[in-house]
Amino acid sequence: MTNLFKIRGENPSRLENFSDAVFAFSITLLMISLEVPDSFTQILELTDELIAFAVTIIPLFVIWQQHRLFFRRYGLDDNVILKWNTMLLFIVLIFIFPLKFLSLFLVRFYSSLMFGTETVFGTMINGDQVPMLMVYYGIGALGLVFVFSRFYKYALTKKDELALSNYEFKLTEYYKRLFTHLCFIPLISIAFVLAFMFVDVTLASIISGVLYSLTGAVFYINQRWIKKNL
Repeated sequence: MTNLFKIRGENPSRLENFSDAVFAFSITLLMISLEVPDSFTQILELTDELIAFAVTIIPLFVIWQQHRLFFRRYGLDDNVILKWNTMLLFIVLIFIFPLKFLSLFLVRFYSSLMFGTETVFGTMINGDQVPMLMVYYGIGALGLVFVFSRFYKYALTKKDELALSNYEFKLTEYYKRLFTHLCFIPLISIAFVLAFMFVDVTLASIISGVLYSLTGAVFYINQRWIKKNL
C-alpha cells in the first residue's frame, strides 16, 4: 500500500484562482488598514499593529494552505463545492477584522502588563465588551472548521468517483473527523462565555479563551486514531 496521496488537481481551476485572489485581497485589506507613518516615532507606535498583523496572517495562511491541500488532492469542482467554498471565502473576509482586533487587543493588553503602556480598557474596548469579542471570534472559528469538515465529508461521498485508495480514504476520514471535532471547541467557548458573562465578565472572558487550548487534545486524539487505522 502506498502512502502517497494522488494529486488530482494539478492544474488550478477558476474556482481555486478566484479563491487565491480573495485570500490575497484579505491580506491587502489588513495592510491598508495600517496607517502609513511619516516619522520614526510613528513607526515605533505602529509596532504593536505590525505584530498584530503578523499574528493575524498566520491563521490566514494556515486556512489557505488547508484550502490548497484539499483542492490539490481531490480536484473537486462542482455545485456542492462551490457552495461551501463561497461560504468559506465569505467567512474569511468578515473574520479577518475581528481576528485582527483580537490580536491587537492581546498585544496591547500584554504590553500594558509587562511594560506599563496605556491600558486597552476604555480605549480599545470596555471590559464588559470582551465576552462579545470572544463570541465574534468563536463564530468565525466555528464557521471555518465547519466548512472544512463539510469539504472532507463530501470528498468521502465521492470516494468511488475519485478512486481513493485505502490510505487516501482513511486520511480523508481523519481530516473529516478532525475538523468536525474542532467545531466543538468554539461551540464550548461561546456557550461558556454566554452563560457566565453576566456572572463574572473577567472570568468568562479568560476561561473562554483558555478553552481553545483544547485544540491540542483534539489533535492528539485524532492522531492516535489515524495511527491506529492506517
